Amino acid sequence: MNLYYRIFWSTALTLASILTTDITALASAKNTSLLIDSNNNNSYKSLVEQAENLAKNTINQEFKNNPEITEITITILGERQSQIVPILRSNISRAEWQKNSEIDNLTRYFADAKYLLKFGNNNQDTPKTQPQTPDSSPQIPAPPPPSPNTQPIVPQPSKKSPTPPTSKPPIFPSDEDDSKIDD
Repeated sequence: MNLYYRIFWSTALTLASILTTDITALASAKNTSLLIDSNNNNSYKSLVEQAENLAKNTINQEFKNNPEITEITITILGERQSQIVPILRSNISRAEWQKNSEIDNLTRYFADAKYLLKFGNNNQDTPKTQPQTPDSSPQIPAPPPPSPNTQPIVPQPSKKSPTPPTSKPPIFPSDEDDSKIDD
C-alpha cells in the first residue's frame, strides 16, 4: 500500500509542477491585435500615426496593469472598404519600454498596407519610418526561344537486366527436421 501511496503523490506533485510552470510561462508574454477603422482617414500617414499612438498607449497600459508581463507583441490592423490589413507590428520587452517608450525602432511597418487599403499612390502620404516601395518592378528579359534544329534532351531508361535478389528465402523447420515436435 505504501508503494501506491508514493506513486500517487509523486504523480500529483509532478502534474501540479507542470501546470504551474505553464501558467507562469503564459503570463510572461502577451500577443494583442487591435483594429482601426480607417474609412474616415484621408491619408495613409494619418492612419499610421493613429496606429502608432494606439500601439504606444496599449503597450503602456498593459505594462502598467499587468506586472507579470515581460514582453508584448502588438499588431495594429487597418480596415477600409471591407479590407482588413496589418499596418504595423511591435515586439517590445518591459526593459526596452522602460529605457525608451518610442516604438519606431522596434516596429515593423507593412509597406503594402497603403495600397491594399486603397490609399492613393502619392508618396508624400508615406510616413518617414516606413520603407518605400518601388513604383515599378525591374524588367527581366525572357529567355530566347529554342531553335528548330535542337531536340530536347530526355533521359532514357537504362536497359540493364534487373539484378537478382541477394537474400535467400527463410527456411522453416518441418516435422521431419525436429523429432521433438508433437502433432
